[in-house]
Amino acid sequence: MFWRSLDDHDLKNFDDALKNDLQWEWLWQQFLALFLVISNVFMPILTALLAFKVLFRNGWKAIATPINIAYGILAVWMILTTLIAFDLGTAAGGLANFLPYFFLAAITSVIIRTPSQFTHFLWLLVTGSILVSGFGILQAILNRPDLIFPKVIFDSYQIPMGFSADRRIQSFFGHFNETAIYLLMLLPIACHFALGKVKSLSKSQRAIAALALALGTCVLIMTGSRNAWGLAILGGVALAIYYRQWKLVSAMGIVLILIAWAVFGQKYGLGGEALRSLLPEGFVNRLASTVDPKLADYASTADRLNAWQFAISLISQHPLQGWGLRNFPLVAQSMGFDLRGLPHEHNLFLAIAVGSGIPALIGLLGIIIWTIWISVRSAIAKDTEGTMAITAISIILFWLSCWLDLVLYEPRLSMLLWYLLGSMYGLVIHQRSL
Repeated sequence: MFWRSLDDHDLKNFDDALKNDLQWEWLWQQFLALFLVISNVFMPILTALLAFKVLFRNGWKAIATPINIAYGILAVWMILTTLIAFDLGTAAGGLANFLPYFFLAAITSVIIRTPSQFTHFLWLLVTGSILVSGFGILQAILNRPDLIFPKVIFDSYQIPMGFSADRRIQSFFGHFNETAIYLLMLLPIACHFALGKVKSLSKSQRAIAALALALGTCVLIMTGSRNAWGLAILGGVALAIYYRQWKLVSAMGIVLILIAWAVFGQKYGLGGEALRSLLPEGFVNRLASTVDPKLADYASTADRLNAWQFAISLISQHPLQGWGLRNFPLVAQSMGFDLRGLPHEHNLFLAIAVGSGIPALIGLLGIIIWTIWISVRSAIAKDTEGTMAITAISIILFWLSCWLDLVLYEPRLSMLLWYLLGSMYGLVIHQRSL
């Protein structure tokens, strides 16, 4: 069920030069998909070994495609801006958050070439999410925050086996928002599989996807990420629209309006107190604190606004070359600006523009949009039974989350993002051989 070898139909769709080695590379890729979340150190290392193996065996020509060349041009620009950065060493470290993943997307597009591979690869990613959600459920049941999961496994942070002081769960990740965005990206795909939209999946595979969907939804709620909550609802609306379930779209719209009225109506003199009393107090306060300075959690909103204003001022000073990747807190310190403890811009778009200039931001967004556009409009998209479009929704949800947070520095989230982009593109560039 888990490990799927290439069958005759798959093999005939590959170039002769790749047939002998692809079985091993494909098995390796499946292992990485299933156990991606285990470690933010070991899994990137194993991924890098696979990438260099593919490159060594097949050469640069295997990845010399238009979008991959665009990644290369963007990488050159980022390197050039690093050389003139405010702090060269920090900026060089910042390149590690982008360049290896551009390479990862290119290598993934070499390995994953057929709809059956694409579907199985995504199913393994969804199945692997059960490790995250299952561990999160375990944390909630034990609720022993004084009990620390061994740090050596995750290297960079400790994992408390219980709720945080503000009643949030983080599972395997270093921050609650990272857990939430990881699940946010996979839940639409899990939903698509669980609903039986992909006929090539067995009943047991659909059942596993349904389990991933149920557990993932529970843990996403317990992360307390307002950003992810809102985007999860938006993702649900997008799925309903894609499935043309207009009654469901209308119902979800009404529910959203009622929740907004209950949470924010009192502040703006619109009532809603009776409905507000029916909702969980923690849920209401978490949402209301986004705009209500009287609530403690409003500080996160105020701190973001403060950082964004400073980031915009830095962009206006160096719009082309930027200041160097991840140099934002260093520049703020040198200018005596108080970031109120924030380690970064809390907005990926601002972070890229501050780090490598507006051209880098335009270049990266252009590549992402280009990849999604040609993928969902490709002739092969129909052979994925809608999975291509649902994957595009997952990627878009990630980028929307980047308006309020910056989780791309977590290696596993970056790997997941560029896995999805690379696998979509792999189908497109090899569709002529099908």
